[in-house]
Amino acid sequence: MKKLVFGLLVCFLAGPLAAEKPRVAVLEFGHKALEAHWSRAGEAAQDMFITELVKSGRFTVIDRERLDAIMREKNLSLAGDIDPRTAVQAGKLLGVEYILFGNVTEFGEETAGAKVGWGIGVDVRRKKFVAALDARLVNTTTGEIVWADKTRKEESNVKVFVMGSGGGVDDRRMFDKVLLPCVEELAKKLTTLELATSATVVGRVSGKIARIDGGKIFINLGAEHGLKEGDTFDVYKTGAVIKDPDTGEVLGAEEEKIGTIRVVAVKGPKYAECAVVSGGGFAVGNVVK
Repeated sequence: MKKLVFGLLVCFLAGPLAAEKPRVAVLEFGHKALEAHWSRAGEAAQDMFITELVKSGRFTVIDRERLDAIMREKNLSLAGDIDPRTAVQAGKLLGVEYILFGNVTEFGEETAGAKVGWGIGVDVRRKKFVAALDARLVNTTTGEIVWADKTRKEESNVKVFVMGSGGGVDDRRMFDKVLLPCVEELAKKLTTLELATSATVVGRVSGKIARIDGGKIFINLGAEHGLKEGDTFDVYKTGAVIKDPDTGEVLGAEEEKIGTIRVVAVKGPKYAECAVVSGGGFAVGNVVK
């Protein structure tokens, strides 16, 4: 895709990049449990993840109502597993840098018990409630899955039935007791990740490719520009120059995105070594931002 970059936009801020929070969308989790005791477990997992990530203060999380509205407007259906290409497209539509998705792989109960007593008829049952989640986080710029994990929780309780009357705790509350701990555990792990934000993914600083040595790409940006290992940049080749027909003033130039690179080592104040994430045909002088 080609786009016109005007001369007034060539100046970018080169200040600290770490202050911006990663923007995340949480999709409804798919339901792959063989025993679908509660069909809305995937929706519940989505709500719980949104709450936990917002509480952490580490992320800017898209509101679920806004997410649903955009998907309705664009006639999208996103839940459970999504492929990298879809994630990139959805990220652009939603304005997020990462999408969290996954599946509820277990969600059900096991019951065991026996009838005891004489005449009265006392039925003692033990129920074990189980929940398991599989979650992944995808970078919507590169389509790369940057994190994946899974967890499983279970909890048991005893119910006593006398002459057909039941006792004990409510089943739905028990499901909350196994599903929520799964979400809390995975959300806590997410908060420990060092994730690039728009300040590094799209680039609040711009530079150029200075040298190419095999698979190594060196750019003229370094420590003094706030770069760190893991930062990603889009690479553009410059096309036709656009001039004002009356004054001859250069207004800008067409640029075509040809790929993405990731910083693997900050070599000094003014340069860094990068590796190819996607694309190709890179050349010295290509713009990175």
